[in-house]
Amino acid sequence: MILDPVRRLAWDVLQRAEQDENLDAALDAALASLQDERDRRFLAELVKGALRWRGRYDHLIQRFSRRDAVTPPEVADVLRLGLHQLLGMDRVPDHAAVHQSVALARDVAGPWPAPFVNGLLQSVRRAVGDAPSPLDALRPLFPDPARDPDGWLAAWWSHPRWLVARWRARYGLEATAELCRRNNLPPPLAVHVLAPADPHEVAARLAAAGRHARPGELYPRALLLESEERAALAALLQERPELIVQDEAVQAACDLLLDGVAGPALDLCAAPGGKTARLRAALGAGELLVAADLSARRLRKLLAAAKRIDAGPDLVVSADGRAAPFRAGSFATVLLDGPCTGTGVLRRHPEGRWRLRPESVAGSADRLTELARQAVGLLRPGGRLLYATCSLEPEENEDVLHTILAADPSLAPCPWHANGEWARTWLPQREGADGFFAARLYRQGEAS
Repeated sequence: MILDPVRRLAWDVLQRAEQDENLDAALDAALASLQDERDRRFLAELVKGALRWRGRYDHLIQRFSRRDAVTPPEVADVLRLGLHQLLGMDRVPDHAAVHQSVALARDVAGPWPAPFVNGLLQSVRRAVGDAPSPLDALRPLFPDPARDPDGWLAAWWSHPRWLVARWRARYGLEATAELCRRNNLPPPLAVHVLAPADPHEVAARLAAAGRHARPGELYPRALLLESEERAALAALLQERPELIVQDEAVQAACDLLLDGVAGPALDLCAAPGGKTARLRAALGAGELLVAADLSARRLRKLLAAAKRIDAGPDLVVSADGRAAPFRAGSFATVLLDGPCTGTGVLRRHPEGRWRLRPESVAGSADRLTELARQAVGLLRPGGRLLYATCSLEPEENEDVLHTILAADPSLAPCPWHANGEWARTWLPQREGADGFFAARLYRQGEAS
C-alpha cells in the first residue's frame, strides 16, 4: 500500500513535539504544505487527537502489546496515530487505519515494527468488534475508578498520573474527571472586542462574512468562534483590528484586575501582548505604559499586534523580569502575568501535559516568586501589583503571594469587591473556560 503523505506529515509533527519543539510552529508549517482543505483538517485532527488521547492510547498499547521491550518513540507515535484513526475518527475505515499505520511504520523505522504494529491494531480491532461504541467495548481494559482512581483518571482521561493525583486531592474524583474531560475537548476561539466597538455589531458583521460568533458566558465583550487554522486567524485579525485573541476567563480576570489602574504602568512579562492591549485601554492614552519581556522574538509579535490595533505601549524593553532595568519605585501599576506550568490551558496545548514533570511546579513557583519580588520593588507607595497565571497549582498562585506578603509588611491585598475578594481562580470544570488565576496587591503608603 502506498503511504498517505498526510499521515507521514502527522508523524513528523508528533516527533517534533516529542523533541520539545514548538507544536504550533511545526503544525503550521505542515499545514502550509497542503493545498486541500480536507487534508489540512485531517492532519490537524490526527496530530491534536493523538496528543490529547496519548495517555489512553498508551494504556491500550501496553495492554495489547506482547513485547516486553519499551516501544521506541517513533513506533509509539505510529501506534497512537493508528489508534486515533480506529477509535477517534469515525470516517476512517478500519482497514485503512491499520494498513496505513503498517506502511508508516515501515517508512519511519524499517521492516521490523510492521508485524508488531499490524498485530496490535488488529487485536484492538477484534476487541472492539461490532460494538456501537468502540470505547465502551474497551472500558473493561481500563483501571476501576473505585479501586485505582488515579490510574483510571490517567489512562481513561489521558493525563499524567502525578498531575491527576494532585488535582484529585484538591478537587475530588468527580471534578477532576470533569476537568480532564474538558481538557480533551477542542476549545473555541475566544476573542475580546475592544471598545468602542459593539460586540453585537461585530458578531453580525462576522456572520455576514460567514463566521459564526456567539457571545461568551463570562464576560460581555467576549465572542466565541469556531477554532481556525492560525493562517486563517491571522487574516481574520487583520480584517478586524477591534479583536484580540483572549480566553473569556482571562477577559473576566482583566476586568477585575484593571479596574482603577493608574500610570506609569509596567507589563513585566508582556508578550504576546493581549493583556498589554487591555492595560493600555484601561489606562487611557495619556499615561505611560512600558512593556518588557525576555524574548525579543515574542516582543516583535507584541509590536505587530500593537500596530494592528493602533494602540500599545509607549516603550518596549527586552529584559529579564528578574533583573528589570528600572529604578525602584518607578511605577504605579505593575502587571505580572508570569511564565508558569500552564496547567489551566492544557485544552489549548495538549502537548503541554506530556512535557510537564512533577518537579516542574516547584521550579516554576521559584521563578514566579523571583519575578514577584522584583515587581514589588518597582512599585511606588500606593502602587498596585496585578498578578496572574494560567496555572491551577497553588504553589504558583496563592503560595507565591503569601511568600511576598510575609516578606514585605508594606504589601497588602487590594480587594476588587466590597466583600473583600482580592484573588480568584477560574476553573475549567466550573466555568467551562481556560483555567486562570488573578490577584491584586498594593504597596501601602501615600502616593507621591
